[in-house]
Amino acid sequence: MITEMLWEIEAVRFGEFKLTSGKTSNVYVDLRKIPSYPRVFRYVVSEVVKKIKEIDFDVICGVAVGGLPLAAAIAYELGKPMIYVRKERKEHGTEKLIEGDWEEGSRALLVDDVATTGGSLMAAAEALRGHGLRIEKALVVVDRLEGAREALASMGIELLSLITLRDLLSLREVKPWGSETGT
Repeated sequence: MITEMLWEIEAVRFGEFKLTSGKTSNVYVDLRKIPSYPRVFRYVVSEVVKKIKEIDFDVICGVAVGGLPLAAAIAYELGKPMIYVRKERKEHGTEKLIEGDWEEGSRALLVDDVATTGGSLMAAAEALRGHGLRIEKALVVVDRLEGAREALASMGIELLSLITLRDLLSLREVKPWGSETGT
């Protein structure tokens, strides 16, 4: 159902795109659109909540920017506190890299929209661990299957996803280029 919804809201685009990972791809999955579609947003949040219901964690951590709306909605739905990791430390005000309140030793569930190589999730996990949080699981809506799962596993973090890029593209029989895995 999520795959159909993402096609319906035109979250899948074709062309030549540079991804956050630095890789180039002919497929771009724009999940920043999801909050503009309340029915889709509610459904995605409900599916995430189902997926994580057995996971034991204290705080939800959104990865800026794509993971923030999703993390906020999940935190609200579960009644859990939310924090977030900025891409860069603020150069004004409190100059924080991590926003929100937590207790040292808390277990955080990392949340982002899409994972490619896992670089953003890994950087967030390192920042959180450096501030006394424990990270064992990360969740994304779409795993592009380009190394994020393995990279995070090397840090002792399990990557969970609602769907993969392969699932998403299977509805349209599209083969992306620029992927070492051929998904």
